[in-house]
Amino acid sequence: MKMLLVNGEEKLYIDANDRGLAYGDGLFETIEINLSRPVYWEQHINRLNHGCDILGIACPDEPLLLQECLQLALGINKGIVKIIITRGSAGRGYRPAHDSKISRILSLHEWPDIPENYYLKGIRLYACETPVSINTKLAGIKTLCRLDQVLAQSEWNENDYAEGLMLDANKLVIEGTKTNIFIVRGGQLKTPLLNHAGIKGIMRDIVIAAADYLDMPVIETEITCTDLEEADEIFVCNSIIKIWPVNAYRDQQYVIGDITRNIMFRIDQIQ
Repeated sequence: MKMLLVNGEEKLYIDANDRGLAYGDGLFETIEINLSRPVYWEQHINRLNHGCDILGIACPDEPLLLQECLQLALGINKGIVKIIITRGSAGRGYRPAHDSKISRILSLHEWPDIPENYYLKGIRLYACETPVSINTKLAGIKTLCRLDQVLAQSEWNENDYAEGLMLDANKLVIEGTKTNIFIVRGGQLKTPLLNHAGIKGIMRDIVIAAADYLDMPVIETEITCTDLEEADEIFVCNSIIKIWPVNAYRDQQYVIGDITRNIMFRIDQIQ
């Protein structure tokens, strides 16, 4: 099923000098395709534009990206389009050239096989040893450099755990390897403050908006492992899986409580 468009052309390769390959100098978005249409398109493009502003990369025009996304998604009932934007090919050396021409790479992928039990009964959450890198300049945006997550996901057997939890060097809870995390404690819904590490996921923002609609405002704050141990409910989320309740982390067991279920129901309503 995999198809690629590189700068608008159907081909399977990029320039070996591309800075995305050499330095991870770029960003990406992973977008659900439903009935040939991208889901949460506006949110993805807004985050992509914000990330390009941070990196000083000229983001391609939205109509062009949408046209190419729809080209790949044509006739696809359920799938994923990944958009990669790099600074392009500009020779050797860290310093970016002012005249470099950006590269855009769009690829179509099959929809993952997600067990229904992940939604109905929840998942076990692995405690990763690999920390999330701290960088206040890049916090929140989705850069191409995902080595923290690559190393973290190599720590466990996929059959044993559906997701892993990552801390920073200060032992603060930041995110899952591919998700954001929320906890419920004492009737309050909390999520890590991502001002120095982590990615501000599309579904994270949608959950915050859904909770506000349900009159359950989310508190963005520092979260410790003790907070996790004492939580009443935990769930993780991203724009592909939506919400997975957590039923176990380390030696703790959790129920899928009313707040988690209400948020899941609200997300299904606005999908």
